Amino acid sequence: MQSIAVKDLMVPKNQYASVTADATLRDAALVLHQAQKLEQSVDPGRHRGRAILVLDEQGSVIGNLSMLNVLRGLLPHYERQKGARAYTKAASRVGSARTFLGTQEERAALWSNPLDNLVDKAGRVRVRELIRPFGDGEIVDEEATLDTALKQMVAGRFQSLLVTRDGEITGILRLTDIYVAISQLLRAGVEE
Repeated sequence: MQSIAVKDLMVPKNQYASVTADATLRDAALVLHQAQKLEQSVDPGRHRGRAILVLDEQGSVIGNLSMLNVLRGLLPHYERQKGARAYTKAASRVGSARTFLGTQEERAALWSNPLDNLVDKAGRVRVRELIRPFGDGEIVDEEATLDTALKQMVAGRFQSLLVTRDGEITGILRLTDIYVAISQLLRAGVEE
């Protein structure tokens, strides 16, 4: 894997779906849907994107918006609940997520009818309220090897990494693209 560079697998920034931080949740969901349709039509074998980039007024990437962020946007009070993320992570790790979250739902009444007035809710929530900025561990140089990117993704449990050249974002490296490359290497090794 040393010979495969991150830039060989990344999706260039200008080919990745994006919205501004002022876009609504509805706008973002539609952009993501259109990007997935386009990607599937251009390359049916390639996995569809599960996130979009969020840009500031100057067009610089300030974060991303995943499908999970979009769904969380339908439950706006969830993020305000003290320790909500910690509870969710802890519950998923101990294997009793349904029971644990069921108790939390009853206590906080977070999930009552989240899909009521879906279009109205999605039109009121702004992307800036939902984005998660990228951390240092989610950035990789485009000349880095696939080995380096794989270690970074696994250690950080990331779904994607921002790819940079001289500090400027040039693309996105997705977990699915790494998996496809590794799968091809595995098959090639068996077929030899």
